[in-house]
Amino acid sequence: MERYIDREKIKGADRLRIACYVLAGIMLLPMIVILIAGIEDGETNMVVVASLLITILTAEAVFIALLTVKTGRAKRYAPIFEEDHDGIITFERINEMTGYGLEQVKKDIKWLLDRGFLKNAVYDGEKVILWNEVDYIDITCPTCGAVNQVRFGSSDKCSHCGSYLRRV
Repeated sequence: MERYIDREKIKGADRLRIACYVLAGIMLLPMIVILIAGIEDGETNMVVVASLLITILTAEAVFIALLTVKTGRAKRYAPIFEEDHDGIITFERINEMTGYGLEQVKKDIKWLLDRGFLKNAVYDGEKVILWNEVDYIDITCPTCGAVNQVRFGSSDKCSHCGSYLRRV
C-alpha cells in the first residue's frame, strides 16, 4: 500500500484521459467534415460552429496532455516519497533525482497536493514533509542504550553515538 501517492486517483485520471481521447476521436472527424463542407458551400454558420467545436476539442487535447504529464510525474515521484527515510524531502533533492527542474518540481508537487494525488504530505516552500501515524517506532541503540525514533521500514544512525540502528 502506498502511503503518499493515491494510485486509485491516478487510475481514475487515466480512465478520464482515455474517455477524453475517445470523445475527441468521435467528435473530431465529423467536425472536420462539416468544416470542409461549410467552406466548400460558403456556409458561414457551419464554418463558425465547426471552428468553435474544433477549438473546444483543442482545449480538451491540452487538458489531456497536462493530465498525462502530471499523472506520469506522480508515478515518477511515488518511489521517491515511499523510499524516503526521514519524512522530509527537499525540492532540490527531488530535482536531483528526476531532473525536471526546481521550479517545475515545486509546481508539480503543489498541483499533486491541490488535486489530491499526493496525500499525507505538506508543501513547505522548500521541501515536502511526509507523515503517517504509524511511521515512527522507538528503537533502542544496541551500543549506548539511547532510545531513537526511526521511521518504520528504514534504518538510521543513533542520534547519540552514531551507531547503525535497525529493527530486529
